[in-house]
Amino acid sequence: MNATNLLLLAFDNALAHPWESFAGATNDLGAAEAAWQHPAYAQEPHDTGVGKPGTVLWFLNHLELCHRHYTAMLRQKRQGQATGAEPDTQPPGELPLAEILAALEMANTALRAEIAMLTADTLDRPFTPNKTTAEFVLGTIRHISWHSGQIATIRRLFKQK
Repeated sequence: MNATNLLLLAFDNALAHPWESFAGATNDLGAAEAAWQHPAYAQEPHDTGVGKPGTVLWFLNHLELCHRHYTAMLRQKRQGQATGAEPDTQPPGELPLAEILAALEMANTALRAEIAMLTADTLDRPFTPNKTTAEFVLGTIRHISWHSGQIATIRRLFKQK
């Protein structure tokens, strides 16, 4: 297996592994559960365009925004347009559950397609001053896993409230 295929496998597993994944953390998620905010987040300022911090909806809108941004960054780099300035990616607009799940799926598909275009020689190239392209992609995968764990925790707290 080549390095790009290994990154794709890790990406796919972070999103849809039967046990430890985004899909497992969001399985059977309901609207009320997705909108619930634990009291620990009550004093956090509202995140315009993304939502109420600490809600599952915030995490979903945040991931959608980030995945579109990561896709734009990878595309910009691949097309040789990277000038040091990151793309101006706008927030999704605090989408409700059904809409954000669909938008996130589209963003995931686009991000996966960009990752699939990477070649062995591009993975070792600098992506940012401190990261190679491979390290950047690994960071996107960790980001999915990190927020999936947070979503699972919030859902457990919701059920225990």
